[in-house]
Amino acid sequence: MPIPEKLKFYAKQLGYSNSETMGKILSLIFNTNEKQDIAAALPGNNVRLAALTGIPLEIVEKSLAELRHMGAVCKNQRKSHEDEFLLYPGIIEIRDAVLLCPDVDSEMVEMWDYIIREEMPEMIIPKWTEMETPPLMRTIPIEETVESNSKVLDVDSARSLIENAEQIVAIPCVCRLSRHHLNKSPDCPAPKDLDLCMLFNRFGNEAIDRGIGTLLSKEEAIQRLKAAEDAGLVHMTRNNVKKDMSLCNCCSCCCTGLFLVNQINYSAFVPSRFGVKLIEEECVGCETCVDRCQFHAIAVDDIAQIDPDKCFGCGNCVQTCPSGALFLVEMRPKEFIRST
Repeated sequence: MPIPEKLKFYAKQLGYSNSETMGKILSLIFNTNEKQDIAAALPGNNVRLAALTGIPLEIVEKSLAELRHMGAVCKNQRKSHEDEFLLYPGIIEIRDAVLLCPDVDSEMVEMWDYIIREEMPEMIIPKWTEMETPPLMRTIPIEETVESNSKVLDVDSARSLIENAEQIVAIPCVCRLSRHHLNKSPDCPAPKDLDLCMLFNRFGNEAIDRGIGTLLSKEEAIQRLKAAEDAGLVHMTRNNVKKDMSLCNCCSCCCTGLFLVNQINYSAFVPSRFGVKLIEEECVGCETCVDRCQFHAIAVDDIAQIDPDKCFGCGNCVQTCPSGALFLVEMRPKEFIRST
C-alpha cells in the first residue's frame, strides 16, 4: 500500500519512504483524514491543532485520544503541563508504542516483524552506518560477576539504577511479546508472565497514562532483575548517562538489537566497560558458557575459546561457570560511557 500523501514526511523521518508495509501501517493507525491532518500539524496541544487544521476542537480531542491509545502519538513529558502531543521520533519508539496497544491484532504484529527483520537491514542500517550513528544502547554487567578488585560505578550497575530511581514502571518486552505472538521463539529462556522491561522516572509516565505499565517498588524491581539474570538475559540501558532511562533484559531469540548484532553484524549496542577472562587450567570444557552467551562469543575446543570482538562483557557466562574459570575485569575507562 502506498504511503499516504499527508504522511510521507513521517515515513521519510522513520526511514521507510518506499515501504508498502509502512504505508499500510500508517494507513491503519492514522485511519481518517482528520488524523492525518493532525499528524502533519504536530507537535501541539488540542487548541493549537484545531486552529492549525481547521478541525473542530471536539474532533481533535477525540482523534488524539484514539491515536494515543493506539500508540501513534505521545504526550510531550517535558511539557506535560501544556498537554502537548508529539509523533514518536524513531522507528523503534513507534513500533514499541503501537505493539503495546491492548487492541493490537496479529496482522499488525506481523507487519512490524517484517519491517524490523526484513526491511530494516536494507533500508535503515546502511543509512545509520553511513551517518556513523552511535549505538543507542549499552550493556550493563551482572554485578556479582565483576572481579572484586574492579570498581563498579553507579552507571555500570543495574541495581544502582533501580535504587536511585524516583519511579520504576514495568512494561512487557515488545520484542519478546511480538516474537512469542508469532510463535517464532518457542525456546525463549525469559520467565513467562513477568514484565522485565523497566522505565525509570519520566520515561515511565506515558506507559502509566496509557494504562500499559505497572508501578514497581524498588524491592519488586530487584526481584525481577534477579529473575532476568537467572534466566541468562542481558541487561541493556541507554548509551549515555541520564536520569530518565530504560532497562531492558534481552535474549538473542527475541531482541531486535541482538538480532542486528548477531545476524546483521551491526553494532546496535556497545559493550560494557568489562570483558571476560578465562583461567585456562580451571576450565573443564563443559560448554555451560556457550549456552549462556547471548552474543555467540564462546566456543569450546577442550576449553572455552572467547572471541573478544563479540564479547559484550555482560557476565552471563561467569555467573554459571561451575568451575569458576571465568571472571569479568575492567577493560575500558569510565569515560567510555557517553554523557550527553
